[in-house]
Amino acid sequence: MKAFESDSDNGDWESQSDEDDDNDTKDITMRKKAEHVKDIDVAGGELEGLKETAELFKSNIFKLELDELLSEVNAKYDKHTSLEKALHHLKTIFDAIPEGKETLLNDFESTMEKKHKIKVPFPQARPAKNSQYKFKFIKPSAIHIVGSYALKFVTRTKSAFNVDVAVEMPSSIFQEKDHMNNRYFYKRACYLSVLANAVKSSKKGFKVKFGLFNGDIQKPILLINGSGDKSDTDFTKTKAIIRIIPYINSEVFSAQRLGPGRNCLRAQEESTVENLSSTPQYNASILQDTSYTTNLAYLYQHSKNCAGFKDAIVLAKTWLYQRGLATADQSQSGWNGFLFSMIMGYLLQSGSNKKLSNGHSSYQLLRGTIDFLANHNFETEPVFLGTSTHEAFSKDNFKNNYDVVIVDPSGTVNLASKVTKSGLAQLQHEAKIAMNCFNDSVDRFEDLFLKNVNDSKYRFDNAIKLQVPDSRIAKYDAIACADEPYYPQFFAKQVGAILIKGLSNRAELVSVQYTLPSSTWDIDTTTTLYDTINTVTLTVGLILNPDTSSRLVDQGPDAQDKEACKVFSEFWGKKSELRRFKDGSILESVVWETQGYENKSLIVEQIVRYLFDYHLKISGHAIRYWAGQLYPFINYSKSVPGNLFNSKVNIAGFQPVNTAFTQFTKQLRAVDDGLPLLINNIYPLSSSLRQASVLIPHPVDFSNIDAYPTSARFVPAMDVSVQLERSGKWPDDLQAMQKVKEAFYIKIAELFKERNGCQCTVVHTEQTNNPYASSAYLDIFYHGFVFRCHLLLDQEGELLNTLINNKTTPTYQRVMATEALDAYNRLFRHRREHTFGIQALCARFPAFSTTMRLVKRWFGAHLLSALVPEEVMELLCGHVFLSPLPWTVPTSGLTGFSRVLGLLSSWDWETTPLMVDLEGDSMTPSVRDTVMEKFTAYREQQHSAGHYRAMVIATTNDVEGERWWWKTGQPSRAVAMRIQGLAQASCNVLEESVRDKDLRRIFVTPMQDYNKVIHLDSKRCTRYYQNMHPQREFLADLALSELGQNAFAQLDSVTELVKDIQNTYGDLVMVFYDKYGGDKIALVWNPLETTPRPWKVSAGYNTLPVDMSKSGFLKPVQGETVSKLAGPNISAILAEIERLGQGYITQIV
Repeated sequence: MKAFESDSDNGDWESQSDEDDDNDTKDITMRKKAEHVKDIDVAGGELEGLKETAELFKSNIFKLELDELLSEVNAKYDKHTSLEKALHHLKTIFDAIPEGKETLLNDFESTMEKKHKIKVPFPQARPAKNSQYKFKFIKPSAIHIVGSYALKFVTRTKSAFNVDVAVEMPSSIFQEKDHMNNRYFYKRACYLSVLANAVKSSKKGFKVKFGLFNGDIQKPILLINGSGDKSDTDFTKTKAIIRIIPYINSEVFSAQRLGPGRNCLRAQEESTVENLSSTPQYNASILQDTSYTTNLAYLYQHSKNCAGFKDAIVLAKTWLYQRGLATADQSQSGWNGFLFSMIMGYLLQSGSNKKLSNGHSSYQLLRGTIDFLANHNFETEPVFLGTSTHEAFSKDNFKNNYDVVIVDPSGTVNLASKVTKSGLAQLQHEAKIAMNCFNDSVDRFEDLFLKNVNDSKYRFDNAIKLQVPDSRIAKYDAIACADEPYYPQFFAKQVGAILIKGLSNRAELVSVQYTLPSSTWDIDTTTTLYDTINTVTLTVGLILNPDTSSRLVDQGPDAQDKEACKVFSEFWGKKSELRRFKDGSILESVVWETQGYENKSLIVEQIVRYLFDYHLKISGHAIRYWAGQLYPFINYSKSVPGNLFNSKVNIAGFQPVNTAFTQFTKQLRAVDDGLPLLINNIYPLSSSLRQASVLIPHPVDFSNIDAYPTSARFVPAMDVSVQLERSGKWPDDLQAMQKVKEAFYIKIAELFKERNGCQCTVVHTEQTNNPYASSAYLDIFYHGFVFRCHLLLDQEGELLNTLINNKTTPTYQRVMATEALDAYNRLFRHRREHTFGIQALCARFPAFSTTMRLVKRWFGAHLLSALVPEEVMELLCGHVFLSPLPWTVPTSGLTGFSRVLGLLSSWDWETTPLMVDLEGDSMTPSVRDTVMEKFTAYREQQHSAGHYRAMVIATTNDVEGERWWWKTGQPSRAVAMRIQGLAQASCNVLEESVRDKDLRRIFVTPMQDYNKVIHLDSKRCTRYYQNMHPQREFLADLALSELGQNAFAQLDSVTELVKDIQNTYGDLVMVFYDKYGGDKIALVWNPLETTPRPWKVSAGYNTLPVDMSKSGFLKPVQGETVSKLAGPNISAILAEIERLGQGYITQIV
């Protein structure tokens, strides 16, 4: 490959200390830099300087961030004294190696093993036993430090960086035809083994191993690590690895003989060249061994002429590392930092391709290069840093033999010979995302440089894992095997090519990645790579096109085009068929029969499995496919009786309930001819009507309701806002207005029942003691669904505002009016806006609904239903879809769900609010500044007041982020930390899961952290049928329900008991439960409320005199001494709770 190469494998950026620099590194922070800027004399041109900085680096803040990053990732070369000494010693060692005798290769190998205990690292096609090829060692013609270290481009990451030492093998040890049939690689391996023996015998304590150069199985190199003995040549602390790379002068072999279209691997040397397939990978591998010093000179010249070049390359390598595009073995994409630097040089050099200037800043150079990578068509326009006049190196020759072409300044070497089509697509995909980050008005510095993007559970919509099979595909013939001897590399390329062709525009990206089992080995052993081929695991990632991925038909060529039809049929096999379409055309086509959103979202999986089986002979059980594993958790369990809940509802989705609502609104509007006022609008308010309910609403047979057991008698009531036209006849008294509204409810019920024959029930709730608040609603039982109607009067809100703002209003009335107005706004305004926003997102993003449902199921499974409102969960999902950077918008529910968990696990809610642009492009920088100001002021106020709402989620219409939390201080820090811990654990399960059933652990919550757990009678939990794993004995073959023949809307027995406990004990106890079919309630005593305090009559709960024991534990008072402190009487409170749920609670443990 090439000498200048990535310095580490992929990973999060992390500060990495150089040798002994811990105490010397200056703590340069952005704040100090900002203070430094403030100290500039304004009169001396501060404003002009700031303007210039903004032009060169996007913004002043962005420049400060770049400077801070560069100070951390740039190597401290002045701390590398021991490394420099080690390099000098190595040169001395190599120069001192005596000239060897000319011997046969096999004899040389035997001598090295017996005498020096070194195995010569021959490539897989070893020399024949009767081979007459000879080798004679002659000391190196030259030794150069090349690559990152020589150019000072080293970028510090978690892993060690490389110091590349190129050792030139004298031309005299090669013969004219040594470029043929691996002879060059044989002699190169022999030369390397002599160098290894010299280092081993030097007594300097260096640790020596063989490794691969950038994953090229043909080209082993020598890896030297520090001795660890703390001598003057021990460079262990520098975290560097010295790579010894043998190379040759460009004059050793005639370059045209190694052109892309030439064959250099022949069974018989007299074979006619024209009859043999080309060996482009083999040829490029040799030619690349001639280009190290010329490429070094090319990059050095650009670094010398362009002041920002070095920093731009360091930033680029950091960007690449975080995306898994700069691994040392190139197994991820074939791309690396060296190729990026050569492209940047190409854009700087004079000519028609010049798009960058030597006067550009590092930011401008980086951005310009990434923009080029994002938009350049490498297939039609290969990149030539230089050209050759020889026909063997023509543009067409390169294009016909390589997926990607980036030719070096000599015009002969394709530097991108290892880059595959899928690798290039992955790079360009990331480059386009990076350009979105650069163009965003929000600072995306963290997304660009600090966040590890290479995580398949967040990055891809579908992920596939498969092992390289035992059998070899037909395309891997003798020439292909000789050109690419390591089968996994060839296989990975074929997998990518097949999927790119088969999925066409269904997938925006096909990424194929794998990791070599062991790319290093001891010098006294042989590599195990060929013995462990079947253990190599490929990870295929797909980013889907939401508009086309669920397409049912793939159209091929016209039936008249026989040649194209033949190619199409050969690719698709038995799936290909001729079909006539509505426009009269007859085309070869492939049809994928399926129904319903969930099944349509899995069409890509069907295609992938078929292609793998047809082309690669890989059966379905050998593939681990991540796509729809979580769908069962948002569908009715198989334990639920099919006669009550039809499983076909999953195919229809939310369409039945939406159709019913549309029909209902038409019929409800029709009754206004019998009302004093017209109905202006009817608005949906329920989560079921915005496709956000965990389970798809199922129509209930009200006429046969007594056949439903108590455990399946929950009928959700979907809230609807019915807006009446304005009228001056409404009373000015709020209490009187509520009475008139109830009269309207009764009249609407009578008319609707009379005209449509539906059961209509007006409900007056006594749960509120506030006379100003609305206390009635109308339930209409309509075609299996229940719509709960709330009358919206604009005058009601106006009267409440007038009452609050009137200075003569008594305080207690103002308090009640404020509470009533909050409830009014939340129901009629906020929920309506929220519902419209969520509906828009569901229409815009196909996977959004599924993501919300999975997230709600997760919160419920972890007993958080009472502590986190549904709207908050939906906003969390909205943030993931509206602010997807550094990834793209999820197109699968699994990916969306994973990202929400990732957000919850990493969100620094202590110092950062979550901003959700629900309205679309309305979250301007000024709005964001306002949110931060409000948040900062709120945090200061919270700390001083003792109330602490941990998570703040702000929108454009709710900059303070308090709209959806039920009361002040929610969620508490304890609850927020619980959510974060559970999310982190769930992410770990997603990462570690091998089988589908392992994912169940995501939805299983640990119960040991709760003080008490209340077990309920499952048969009497009206929502039990929504449980993820209900037991059939509680749903079928039961006696008639105690609820009789009446259908009760929104009768959730568990939620009602939870409300009773909360209303009775307030902040004394935190209640945790799963409202989606849970049959347990967990209790945690609030430590702030249970702390002993002086006894008083108005404690609000059962108390007990307590004292502190010597060991620090509370204990009841013994003897006649009366304690002045009192604490909650836990046992008595539990007994009271048991009485509240008498006949419903089975035990409290």
